[in-house]
Amino acid sequence: MRMVYKIDIRPSTNAVNTTFNVAGLSRMKKIYCRCGRIIGLDSSQVKLKMKLGKELECTECRNARISKDIDEMNRHFDGDFIETDDY
Repeated sequence: MRMVYKIDIRPSTNAVNTTFNVAGLSRMKKIYCRCGRIIGLDSSQVKLKMKLGKELECTECRNARISKDIDEMNRHFDGDFIETDDY
C-alpha cells in the first residue's frame, strides 16, 4: 500500500498543492545550514554538492550569497571596487 501525504499551503491568493509519497520522503536528507535552519535536500543533490565541494545551504543563505557576489561584481565593473590583501 502506497502512502501519500498531501500538503496544502495557501499564501495570500495562490494555492500550492504538493504531494509526497513515502519513497520521496525516504530520499530526503536533513542538513543543518550555517544560519541554524534545518533543510531537507534530496540525497542525490547532497552527494553532488559534496562531490563538487560546495557548501550545503538553505535557500535564504544561498540567495544572500548570490546577491553579495552580484554586488561585488557590479562594484568591480563600475570602478568602485577596492581590493584588499586579506589572505
